[in-house]
Amino acid sequence: MTNAGLMIEMLGRVSGGEDLSTEQMTLVIDLIMQGGCPDVQIGLLLTALHAKGETVDEIAGAALALRQHMTPISSQRSNLLDTCGTGGSGCGAFNISTAAALVAAAAGAAVAKHGNRKITSKSGSADVLTELGVEINADTATVERCLDELGVCFCFAPALHPSMKHVSVIRRELGFPTIFNLLGPLCNPAGASRQLLGVGKPELRNTLAAALAKLGSERAAVVAGSDGLGEVTLSGPTDVTEIRHGVLTETTWTPADFGLENAPLSAVLAEGPQQSAAIIQAVLTGERGPHRDIVVANAAAALYVAEVAPDLAAGAERAAAAIDSGAAAACLEKLARISHEGGRPAST
Repeated sequence: MTNAGLMIEMLGRVSGGEDLSTEQMTLVIDLIMQGGCPDVQIGLLLTALHAKGETVDEIAGAALALRQHMTPISSQRSNLLDTCGTGGSGCGAFNISTAAALVAAAAGAAVAKHGNRKITSKSGSADVLTELGVEINADTATVERCLDELGVCFCFAPALHPSMKHVSVIRRELGFPTIFNLLGPLCNPAGASRQLLGVGKPELRNTLAAALAKLGSERAAVVAGSDGLGEVTLSGPTDVTEIRHGVLTETTWTPADFGLENAPLSAVLAEGPQQSAAIIQAVLTGERGPHRDIVVANAAAALYVAEVAPDLAAGAERAAAAIDSGAAAACLEKLARISHEGGRPAST
């Protein structure tokens, strides 16, 4: 079958309400990532998938195709962790998962933080890291050096997923979230096998957890705050689907599980990247309150899924110690410096 014929057949199936298999989805997304489809067909396919509702097999198949086209990040580190979420909650919180990634790295996890500029939020991870002095457009060798030397790096999605240029225009024109909005957390360029994945839409929690399991994730927790926050929240319980070597388990976490007190969602909001960066700087330099507590909670959850901590309470203790010792602030300072130096250590 020709490429054109494949696309027309798959488009017809989805438009008729039929679900695609993992293999079919991989084929059609691979074709799109090669630049082999006109925008009008891509737009029709994405619209039909959105109207029908994307299945676990379709999401996993799309992720497999996108992984084939990304620029890989190599590392001497093992058991890599990512805290990339889907976004889309619209809550307006500061960049909690980015701060948690820094604290988790300072507490002993190896973190390959995947992220982008703001799409659905007021501040994306790339936006706030830029405000914090990190060079988000660092080349691959520099990203690898950061990960090997510091145990943390930032994987800037547009730089490491060049094939996404084939869908960028049509995604903007469609004006609604498509399957590509779900793929970021499933396509870490460093191949992170441990994940804390926050979802802004609670109905996606089990779907993405099942997709992670299908893709071979070793340990992960897909979380959705009961207040709508796409992170571990402090205002009430957090609904969680844990993945352990392909087995899914549903549970609920509360602030008390971390040894923390409840706090309202309104206490962790920010207007944009500058305010978010200021909050993170304050947390890393020892300021106490809800900002610190929610970073500790999310870093603790990350340490738990990375198997650096045996449980949430122990993770919270390690996260707090990493902040109080100055290790987390030093981690950010070194990440900013090395991201500007390049792939080779600066001469002395």
